[in-house]
Amino acid sequence: MSRTAAHMAAFRALESARESDHRLFRDSYAERFLPPGERALIALSRAPLARHAIEAYADMRAPGARTSGIARTRLIDDWIVGEVSDGVEQVALLGAGYDCRALRLPELASVKVFELDRAALLARKAKRLGPPPANLVRTPIDFLSDDIGATLLTAGFAPEKRSLFLWEGVTNYLSEPAVSAVLRLVAACKATIIFTYVHADAVNGAFDTPGLPALLRRLQRIGEPWTFGLKPEELADYLAVHGLRRRADLGAAEYRVLYGRGGSGKEGYEFYRVALAGPL
Repeated sequence: MSRTAAHMAAFRALESARESDHRLFRDSYAERFLPPGERALIALSRAPLARHAIEAYADMRAPGARTSGIARTRLIDDWIVGEVSDGVEQVALLGAGYDCRALRLPELASVKVFELDRAALLARKAKRLGPPPANLVRTPIDFLSDDIGATLLTAGFAPEKRSLFLWEGVTNYLSEPAVSAVLRLVAACKATIIFTYVHADAVNGAFDTPGLPALLRRLQRIGEPWTFGLKPEELADYLAVHGLRRRADLGAAEYRVLYGRGGSGKEGYEFYRVALAGPL
């Protein structure tokens, strides 16, 4: 199972343990994916002093990862809610991992949601969460060999309907041709896409930010190295080639400040970005 998906679940569970008026969102499902020891830490974190200590330790181990991941989760939540309120009828989560937005965002109860990921991960998700609601379709896929468009069609995806794709935490593990293929699919559906990417300089360790060399070594060690990145100044042209228009593009330092989860200086993960794009 993906270690990075498990880390994000832990961050979401930790944020959800905050008091209701101090958390960016509530994901009551996230801790179901954690081992018993981590669930015990989440229970402890409901006490503010313990939570501060746990957060400080997490931030020391991976500078910026928690604050970036939490702020990005809220930003994507807000974008999804905005798109649904603007008329989106179906949402496709590519590489859904332990994302539980289909269950925790009330706005998604009125649209069809497709979660695509590896069969083993989806089976683990079903075991932890139980049967999906009627509007949620979990569809196994091998992203290296299966055709995403064909898989979606088989699952009941309707290309003629107004659609939103979410592609979070995936592009940096793919090849450029694989990224291009998905963007062309989105453009062909005249859909909107929210996706994350890392700065191209971060892939080879050239980006100046705390903790990056250790992070890259850790990713190599667990077998999840980064293979793809983009430079923000080239994103608009890259999307245009694939039939899409950049609508927004924020780096971690920006969305942390936006949601009050970090200062304006370097604290780590400034290379991690999230973009919103739609048809030309």
